[in-house]
Amino acid sequence: MIKLSDYLDYLNKEIIQSRKKADENTIRVAKEYAQDEYLKYFKAPRYAFTSIKLDIPLKITDISAQRKFNFKLDEAKFLHEVNAEIEVLNREKKLSLPLLTREQIEKEEFRQLFTTLEAKDQRFVRSIEEEVKKIDLKPQLDSLKIGKPVKPGRFTPQGSSAGTEHLEMKRVISEVIAKNHTIVGTKLDDLFIDPNTTGAADKEKIFVNLHVEMEEEGIRIATFTDKEGKTVEEIIFE
Repeated sequence: MIKLSDYLDYLNKEIIQSRKKADENTIRVAKEYAQDEYLKYFKAPRYAFTSIKLDIPLKITDISAQRKFNFKLDEAKFLHEVNAEIEVLNREKKLSLPLLTREQIEKEEFRQLFTTLEAKDQRFVRSIEEEVKKIDLKPQLDSLKIGKPVKPGRFTPQGSSAGTEHLEMKRVISEVIAKNHTIVGTKLDDLFIDPNTTGAADKEKIFVNLHVEMEEEGIRIATFTDKEGKTVEEIIFE
C-alpha cells in the first residue's frame, strides 16, 4: 500500500534520473567526438525529453479522511431503531431487555446525552464509531436499571445474564447513536494506491486511470563574487 503522493514523487525522481543519465551519456559521446580524427568536426548528438505523458492504471486500496458529522435527534426514529435491536437480541440470545419508552429518553440523563452530542458535532473526526465509543453511557443505563456487569472475582449464579444485558444495551444505544449522525463534510488526508492491477482478487477494488504529463524545465546554479568579495550563488530558471 503506497501513498499516491509518494508514488508520484517516485515517478518524478525516476524521470529526473533518466534525464540525468541521458545528459551523462551525451557528455561521454561528446568527448569521444572531440578525440576522434573525423568526428571532431561534427556536432555530438543530444536528445532531450521535452515532455513525458503517462497513463497509469491504479488500484485504490485505502482512503484516509476526516469527516464532519451532524447529530440531530429524531425521538420516534431513535426509539424505533433501539427497540428493533432489543427485540432481535431478546429473541436470538434469550435475554429479557426492556423496550425503551419515550418517557425514559425524556429523562434528564438522556436529555443531557443528546445535548452533549449536538454540541460536539460539526468537528472533523476520523470515525464516528470511535467517537461514540468514548461516550460514557453509565448514567443512561443506570436510569434504565439494566443489569450491571459483574466485577472480576465476584460469584455469579449460573445462568445470570446481568452483565450480558448491560453490555448489549450499551452496544445497541451506541450503534443507534452512531447511525443518527449524518456526514456534512469530508476532508481527504491521504489516498493509498497499488500500482499492481492484475490481481485475481481485485474485482471489488476501485480502479482509476491516472494521466500524468510532465513538461521539461531546467535550472542552472551560477556562482560569482560580489563587490565585497563574497561568493554568491544564483539560481537561474530556464
